[in-house]
Amino acid sequence: MSPCVTRKGERDVSPCSNTKTMKKIIAILTLALMSLTAFAQHDEQVTVEGKYRPKVNKVNKLQLQPETPQPSYNYPNSEVNPIEAKQKFALDLEKIAPTGFAAKKDQLVVPTNNFLMAGLGTRLSPIFLYKHNSMLTKTLGLGVGVKHNSSWLNIKDYAPSSFMNNAFDISLSTSKFEGFQVDGGVYYKNDMYHYYGVNLVETPLTDAQIEQYCPKQAYNTIGAHVGLASTSTRLGELSHSGSVDYHYTFDRFEDREHVVELNYGLGYTQNWWGNKSQPQKVGVDLGFQYAGFLSEPNHHATHRTLFKVRPYFEMKDEFYRLHLGAGLDFGIIDEDKYIGVHPDLSGSLFVLNKKLEFYAGLNGGRKMLTFSQIAEENPFMARWTGLLFQNVKLGFEGGVRTNIVDMIDLHLGVRYRHTDCDPLFVPYDHNINNTQSVNPFNTFMIVWDVTQTVSVLADVRVKLRNSLTADLGFAYNNCTPTTEEYAWYRPATEGKLKLTYDLNDKLAFNTTLLYQGGRYAKTLEADNYYYVYSTQKMKDVFDLSLGADYKVNDQISAFALIDNVACQKYQLYYNYPVTGIQFFAGVKLRF
Repeated sequence: MSPCVTRKGERDVSPCSNTKTMKKIIAILTLALMSLTAFAQHDEQVTVEGKYRPKVNKVNKLQLQPETPQPSYNYPNSEVNPIEAKQKFALDLEKIAPTGFAAKKDQLVVPTNNFLMAGLGTRLSPIFLYKHNSMLTKTLGLGVGVKHNSSWLNIKDYAPSSFMNNAFDISLSTSKFEGFQVDGGVYYKNDMYHYYGVNLVETPLTDAQIEQYCPKQAYNTIGAHVGLASTSTRLGELSHSGSVDYHYTFDRFEDREHVVELNYGLGYTQNWWGNKSQPQKVGVDLGFQYAGFLSEPNHHATHRTLFKVRPYFEMKDEFYRLHLGAGLDFGIIDEDKYIGVHPDLSGSLFVLNKKLEFYAGLNGGRKMLTFSQIAEENPFMARWTGLLFQNVKLGFEGGVRTNIVDMIDLHLGVRYRHTDCDPLFVPYDHNINNTQSVNPFNTFMIVWDVTQTVSVLADVRVKLRNSLTADLGFAYNNCTPTTEEYAWYRPATEGKLKLTYDLNDKLAFNTTLLYQGGRYAKTLEADNYYYVYSTQKMKDVFDLSLGADYKVNDQISAFALIDNVACQKYQLYYNYPVTGIQFFAGVKLRF
């Protein structure tokens, strides 16, 4: 069978007494606020990004995340995958560490055990985040995270549009074992959505019809992780690392999935030639994934297994870094088998005392997209969707990074991806059974297409007078599908402008402008007794937020945010509009 058959388918740190330290802390926490409150604004698109990790220094409203060898800062990523089509938010509190340098002038900060953030927005949208980190003993650390955000009021004129996201995470780490560090934990996520994109003015429905055509959807995930890594850095010794991950995801309609993932890495470092401070390394990374999915209503089951082998050789010097490797993938989907070999090559050349870096790389390989990942990407999927492997047959990346001028970081890059079985979201085809009894209004299915994507990236960061920071990111993506007319919902252009300004030691301001353009949706309209597909150009995303933080003392600060200032009711998926302007306020406590 063709591989592209279309189917349906770390410790929190507190501020030191030096008031200048607080300015950066305020800026970091302000970004955390923008991340959290954005959840409440775009209720119909809210998801939790993977396992809940309560950290707070990255905000990616429109999926603009880093992707280059050892990047020094964030910039837009154009890797071809469905994550590009969603509005995603990443929670990322400060790094867990006994002590750290987190101030503008690298002043030492003192750790605390607890961080609490709570607020309320218009449309009765509460936000709550709590994180705890402590050492139970000299070698045993404990981490706990709790998160809640929701919306209690519906979007005017639309069928039920409330949502709720809850997450709990507990972890332990220990260095008790000589030469090894062990970490592990469990987590639980609950995501509820009651919004299926029906305009009640245009399509009046009774309560019974709303229950049938616009039912609540809820996703629950229970997961666990155990990891082990050697801590020895001496030459001539083998280094080991391994992990085991498991999660179980089920929804309200009895679709469920079990996923098991095992990873193991073995490396050997030795100084065979050259500078003794720049040794070489050989190693191999091994991976195994299993995903079993069952759709209870139609008793459809899919079993997928993926094996990965990645041998490599690495070397570096003062002016270069080189990674030479290859990858072997062996995948099984029920009775179908797939095998492939791809390059794993990357390197960097440093000039001008490492202030200028040229990098390039070739890569590829299969990736298992699970039911839980698809649900996070698009919660409005049909009751069952076919699941294959996404396969990058060939990928290239190259570019240049520089900070020749101390106040400016600059990155320019280009990407190319040739991808088999690339998932695209289209409306569920009701011609199949000509009824709404199985799948609600405006649900989606996946079509798997072959795509070629060329992307151009640019990112610049400017810092002035230790009080004003500007981040500007831009990406242009030219994605060409083989079968479909467009790469549905993927933007041709996307950008982000983020400004933070510290007025003084007490008051800080921030603003973020997000943009996406050139998006197309495939729609399905009723025509007599049949449904007919058509193409719609989506309204450009234009989202401006304004925020402020006021420090009361070293433990307490207050925040306020106006989200979607221009009240743009754009859509991330067809018939799923975001909310308009909203206001949020609350407090942050450190103790």
